[in-house]
Amino acid sequence: MLWVKENGPELYAKAYKMIHAKDYVIFKLTGNIVTDYSDGSGTNLLDISSKTWSQELIQAFDIRGDLLPELHPSTDVAGRMTAEAAHACGLARGTPVVIGGGDGSCACVGAGVVREGNAYNVIGTSSWISSAASAPYFDDKMRTFNWVHLDPELYTPCGTMQAAGLSYQWYKNTLCRDEEVRARAEGRSIYALMDEDVMNAQPGAGGLLYLPYLIGERSPQWNLDARGTFVGLRASTQKQDMTRAVLEGVGFNLRIILEIFNRTQPLDNIIMIGGGAKGRAWLQILADIWQKTLVVPTYIEEATSMGAAICGGVGIGLYKSFQECGDFNRIVDQIKPNPAHKAVYDSLLPIFQSTYEQLIPVFGQLAAWNK
Repeated sequence: MLWVKENGPELYAKAYKMIHAKDYVIFKLTGNIVTDYSDGSGTNLLDISSKTWSQELIQAFDIRGDLLPELHPSTDVAGRMTAEAAHACGLARGTPVVIGGGDGSCACVGAGVVREGNAYNVIGTSSWISSAASAPYFDDKMRTFNWVHLDPELYTPCGTMQAAGLSYQWYKNTLCRDEEVRARAEGRSIYALMDEDVMNAQPGAGGLLYLPYLIGERSPQWNLDARGTFVGLRASTQKQDMTRAVLEGVGFNLRIILEIFNRTQPLDNIIMIGGGAKGRAWLQILADIWQKTLVVPTYIEEATSMGAAICGGVGIGLYKSFQECGDFNRIVDQIKPNPAHKAVYDSLLPIFQSTYEQLIPVFGQLAAWNK
């Protein structure tokens, strides 16, 4: 809203409402303009405790409060499908349209995190750790943030990093050309070959650290200038050490986020979803770094869409509550941490964090040079 106000003042002056993408779809289907608490909590304008637009922030930013849509729980029916919309998309006129929520809150439900104390991790291009809680969690160093859950009685404290699967994909595309050729020749997945290399390397990757900040970082660093780095290369470093270091670097960054939440809500089991959850080697590394049991549900890549579908079902009364979602995405596997690797990773974690802190001035200088 501020950007449009400052860069497109004429558009800003004549605008009627500013809404999320899903809410525009709702408007086209029903003619009504609304949003839900979960997407509202991502605007930096919602008082998440009262679930109302913050007049204090609206005044501080000097923006038009009338541009903000009406707020509702995610399960509210926004309206009924108009005749025009029904004709356009082939559905029945009058079909109820449930508001739904943001992707993170939908993933939370699809993963089965619908009770206080449950937690999940998404390993996709980005990655985040989140849980269900009865109240927002406010970190004193502002390293994490909060969404409102699809269940309006819950919140999802969250820490999101930028380049998780992206780091592994970048590494594959940049440094694994030989493996690509071999994978094609053998009719195998290149990631399967890379995972074999990972398991041949020792925990700690021979003292090689990878900072996974390819596009800056969100939680816990909040540093746009941060860069991806390998630190600790030696003449004895092997390719398999580099491969393992990439996966460990993502794990270390996520462990910092996890420890923030562990202070107030110790988490024993973490539900894993996202494309990265298909890689057993990576899951074992994460379990070992975090010293947590990881559990894998039936549907890992479809969990977010499943959460949205469940929200629709609750909204029209098909399901009594979100608690029923456990019947949709049952746990089929679990990965226990190897206690023999705990000392290695516990000793490397502070070095990982110190490496980032020591490089902050260098990251700033590189960003200034590369403008």
